[in-house]
Amino acid sequence: MGRVDVLTRFLLIATILTIFCSGCAQTRQATKPLLAPSQGELYLYCEPFSQDAENLRFTVDGVAVIRDDGLTVPLKQEFREFAPAELRRQRFFAQGIIPAGRYVGLAFTVKNATLLGQSGTGNLLVQDRPYEVKVSVTVREGKAAVMVLNLDYRESLKGVSFTPAFSTEMPPRPLPELTGYVTNRGDNTITVFDRRSARIGGVIETGRGPAGIALDQIRLRAYVALSGQDTLAVFDVKENDFVDRIRLNPGDEPGFVALSVDGKTAVTANTGSNTASIVDVQTLTEVAHLPTGIGPEFIIMDRSGRRAFVFNRYSNTITVIDLALRQVAGTIATESAPVYGQFNRKGDRLYVAHAMTPNILEISLDTLTITRRINAGSGVSAMKVNPATDLLYVATRFGGIIDIYDPFSLMPGNFLKADGAVGYLAIDGEENNLVIVHPRERLIRLINLISKKQHGLVDTGADPYCTAIFGER
Repeated sequence: MGRVDVLTRFLLIATILTIFCSGCAQTRQATKPLLAPSQGELYLYCEPFSQDAENLRFTVDGVAVIRDDGLTVPLKQEFREFAPAELRRQRFFAQGIIPAGRYVGLAFTVKNATLLGQSGTGNLLVQDRPYEVKVSVTVREGKAAVMVLNLDYRESLKGVSFTPAFSTEMPPRPLPELTGYVTNRGDNTITVFDRRSARIGGVIETGRGPAGIALDQIRLRAYVALSGQDTLAVFDVKENDFVDRIRLNPGDEPGFVALSVDGKTAVTANTGSNTASIVDVQTLTEVAHLPTGIGPEFIIMDRSGRRAFVFNRYSNTITVIDLALRQVAGTIATESAPVYGQFNRKGDRLYVAHAMTPNILEISLDTLTITRRINAGSGVSAMKVNPATDLLYVATRFGGIIDIYDPFSLMPGNFLKADGAVGYLAIDGEENNLVIVHPRERLIRLINLISKKQHGLVDTGADPYCTAIFGER
């Protein structure tokens, strides 16, 4: 092997390692084990404090759930301090993998409690043993149950004593047209949320490593790529459960998934095997398995549904797939680490963002050539075109700012404040909100595109990957 070949291989490996270590959500792996046959999962969310509880503070040092046979199972807490600053919105409080069965109580260990009065902050009396709250919830094998806790402030105070008086309820399942889904790759779950009220609607167990999700709003089906099981899972929105699983090739590790406009064909970007799978979702079969570049990570279909574009992070290319012929139609050279793409409103231009260079490329879909370069700064992590206005929203891993690019000059003319690193963007066309996925903070943020004000925040599971919503543009 010549010296030039050795140097080329060294530079390629160094580039790959640099990209791998850059902190992108796509390189993380699931950390939570799959449920055993006799296990289910319980999630606790807390409602915000009522206005009359503004001066109350207390610490929960442990929470457990009690089964009808007396079995007590501790839950993992997400936070311990109960205070107005922490509970100005609905919050994810605790979670646990527990034996299946009917549960009748929650046990809270309160460490301390204080109340701010006219003469200052006073300590409230708390008991040493756990406080028990009656509940009624059945945790089924292989399923997740969600309960929402609401603190009754007046019932919790008895003179100078504090006894946490929580009421519990199951969250209402949002109507399909108001539903949003977030895949949580690190938790093997999907968070269901109400995109209008920004509240939890449920948690769905998926299988190992849920990544991309594509929603068929006509047939009320969703297709979820399970990267850890080489599977494309079929979710029935009406049944609120998985109804089938399409096996791909061993080692495929499907990441992102795209669905054709007619809802008949899905395409997955298989990061494990450097391939793309074309799947006939009517027959639930893989009909083609095509080679791509190295590290296929993102995929987008054109408006006609005739071509799919697979973004190959490590080979700096985009693979163009002819869906009718089920074959590779060409390759587009890009800059370093292409990670996201969006079509303009007319559908004749493709914008390509990169993780390792500051440029966004504008590519003509007629000639598949680069027509413009847009300097967007380093670390672009997500991008979205609003089809109603043709405005381009560009987010980065740093700074918490989403720049808004004018469709004619392709210069940033405005911005939105996101308050955190962004992993994925979507647009709720009916509510006119930008839906922002924050992987590090484990949050969904909703920002109104007209007022630029925050509409709501929703806690997700670990390592949220992407979102799909009804009414999406």
